Amino acid sequence: MRRPLRLLTLLACLALLGACSRFDLAYRNLDWLLAWRIDRYLDLNAEQKAWLEPRLDQHLTWHCSTQLPQLTHWLDQDRATLAAGELDAPQLRARLGELRAALEQIPGEVSPTVAGLLQQLSPLQVQQLREQMARENADLRREFVAPPLEQQIALRAENTEKRLQPWFGELNAAQQALVRHWAEQRGEQNRLWLDSRERWQAALLQELEGRRSADFAARIERLLRERQSYWSDAYRQSFAQSESDLAELLGQLIANADNTQRQRLYDRLGALREDIAGLECVTPATAAVASRSE
Repeated sequence: MRRPLRLLTLLACLALLGACSRFDLAYRNLDWLLAWRIDRYLDLNAEQKAWLEPRLDQHLTWHCSTQLPQLTHWLDQDRATLAAGELDAPQLRARLGELRAALEQIPGEVSPTVAGLLQQLSPLQVQQLREQMARENADLRREFVAPPLEQQIALRAENTEKRLQPWFGELNAAQQALVRHWAEQRGEQNRLWLDSRERWQAALLQELEGRRSADFAARIERLLRERQSYWSDAYRQSFAQSESDLAELLGQLIANADNTQRQRLYDRLGALREDIAGLECVTPATAAVASRSE
């Protein structure tokens, strides 16, 4: 299994699975869960890389052997429901709940590795992490929060249409109107999201000051598991509503799809299912042999 260190859009956009063009092969890459794009945030030394490598292989094996079979099963179900003309907002809302539950399993799986890696960071690496987070957040704020709200909404609608096109083809006028309405409903979600992200990152950086303490691993696990506790009340409400509204949007897009679009969606889901089913789970032993041969 390839393992480029890149950020996900792993399971969350699987709910029909259409809202993300970047989903394509992201399900192959569990690595991102371990250090938030390690290659962008940290320069690991040789010893740290050697420590991390076998643990990444173990997590990938877990993901491949436990979660990917569930994904193929869901895709089979969704294709059958789509073919029967019954894939609607309630069905999609239930699927989103299942996907969220799958995501919630991941912090418990990876938190020992995350904590172990963070404990090894030097003061220089912690500073590097702090500075990179600040730079990235400044870029995000400039691109997604600083523009007038009307411009944010227009960009949100434009990007969403682009992500839907590989699954539906060109959207018709009714579908485009649905996307615009959905984008308007999100309101100031960009600002709420970024504010909550920065609060969580500040908590992480604070925990790193005590990374040599005996209870550091437990504190990191709690930080990963309870991410929503750092969300504002407004963002928590917005997030819950967003999930429901996404299911409603996808259901309405399908209801307004013509036969060509439905067939395209059916075929794309089938291709995605075959891609996932065709992945070979690499055992830690196999990965070790492959690593020595590189």
